[in-house]
Amino acid sequence: MKIRNIAGLLAFSFVAFTMQSCDEVGDTNPGGTKTQKFAGDWHIVAYEPDGATPAFGGGYELYSTYNAASNDENFWIDDHDAFMEIKSKVQATDFTNLSFSGQPDAEELYTGGTVHVTNGKIFKNGGTSFGGHVVDSIYFEAEFDWDPGTVYKFGGHKRTGFLEDEL
Repeated sequence: MKIRNIAGLLAFSFVAFTMQSCDEVGDTNPGGTKTQKFAGDWHIVAYEPDGATPAFGGGYELYSTYNAASNDENFWIDDHDAFMEIKSKVQATDFTNLSFSGQPDAEELYTGGTVHVTNGKIFKNGGTSFGGHVVDSIYFEAEFDWDPGTVYKFGGHKRTGFLEDEL
């Protein structure tokens, strides 16, 4: 092929793709997920059963809650394999009051063991970030197979992304 034909073909392709990308087709708003009110990043502390003593001398760790692929009442609690090693699926039990819990002996993906999450709740505007911003707070309890009979308590606040609120 001659250079002129190649240049013409490239120019035609560029124009065709450019014009096509400007064409809005249908509704471009993908919407949300069923558990989007439960989703976010959180600064959470794991406590001993007394609810006051940090478990194993730990402090705040970054956790995430995010929807499951099934887009139903299920979502994940995930500490990114950081401290308590929890990545388990839980279920929204009340979408209005933002409560949740897990199944007994639910699979815990980091250790290959099990965990039972109970009494989970998100409190809208119920917390204060490290920098003093009013944010949502979260609470739940968990019993792990590696320490049966001990129910750890978890509490924290939503991450804002502001520099003053980072650990």
